[in-house]
Amino acid sequence: MPAQTATLTPHQQSVLIPRLRNAKGTFSVFLDSQEIDIQTITIVNDTSQRILRITGRNTVGHDTVRTIDIEFADHTPAGTTLNLAENYSPPTRIWLSVKTANEHYAVRGTIGTLSIQQISPQLIKVQGSAVVTTETDPNGEIHSLVINFDIHT
Repeated sequence: MPAQTATLTPHQQSVLIPRLRNAKGTFSVFLDSQEIDIQTITIVNDTSQRILRITGRNTVGHDTVRTIDIEFADHTPAGTTLNLAENYSPPTRIWLSVKTANEHYAVRGTIGTLSIQQISPQLIKVQGSAVVTTETDPNGEIHSLVINFDIHT
């Protein structure tokens, strides 16, 4: 006997499959004191986990892609400063991913803060900044990140 199929409502779809949206605005990143040009900004509001995830992506040449991800609770009040070393539920995380022809790795920001100046999950508008030091990458290097963002969908 065949299984029944059900049509999901738009709300059910948004809860089960959070939609990746292109964001507009500013997303500046200084990686080890050098500014990197962020070409693509995306944002996801995962309502089932109550997480807002912002991703900035930089491509250099044909084989180097750097991605900066910021993840925090979508109900974080404006004016809040979050310490990456503390445990939050859901967790606050920032990480750097690097993919080249020869290697691929991701490092977490372990020391630093994320400040949320303005947030509106319904419209998906968020403004904030972060100053972060990462864990050691596979090459034995620790990276510093300074991020400022003012984005919306």
